[in-house]
Amino acid sequence: MKKKIFLVLLVLTLLAGSVFAESKHKAGDLLIGLDLGAFITTNIFTVREDTIPKGDYAVAFDLGLNVDYYLFNWLSFSSGLFMHGGAYLLWDKPFELAGDFSDWAKTPVCFTLPVIAHINVPILDFLYFGAGVTLNFPVSSLWDEAEAHGIDTKGGFYLGIPLDFGFDFIKTGKGGSRFFFRVMPEIHKGGTPILVGFIWQPYNFKIK
Repeated sequence: MKKKIFLVLLVLTLLAGSVFAESKHKAGDLLIGLDLGAFITTNIFTVREDTIPKGDYAVAFDLGLNVDYYLFNWLSFSSGLFMHGGAYLLWDKPFELAGDFSDWAKTPVCFTLPVIAHINVPILDFLYFGAGVTLNFPVSSLWDEAEAHGIDTKGGFYLGIPLDFGFDFIKTGKGGSRFFFRVMPEIHKGGTPILVGFIWQPYNFKIK
């Protein structure tokens, strides 16, 4: 009970302090920046040379432009347009690999629209957290579908559920960079790989 009371008081103190503390962002701020991301499912390290255990495997990357709008000095909504690509193996039983990995993997390249809410922690506003959804529309494949034994290597539309935590290095009243880690389950037909990786925003330009 004492711990709960302490936590409540701590949260109230932080919220009250945020009213008086200078924040690096303010309501109405608009930022535009570049996103670079890389992701992997950690179970990929269990894959052996000739056998793939049951599971959902993936490696992926992000490249695109992000747009952030601050509704409050601590709450922003992010969107943008990305190229999201990767290689996916979604197996419901162990599989003996015969031939090139590229013969069997789905390898979509997508136009991706993210919709994500982010929070800069009051007072400690360099700490950056967020959650949302990504809409992924495959438009091509990393490898030639004609060589994939009739498998559609591009695949169909799928959702991602990004969960972000990291650091906001943007300076008060100016632009700057961000670096944050992302855990992102992706809901594909046939499986849900859980990607783990990072997003680096080299510089965000403050437009407003």
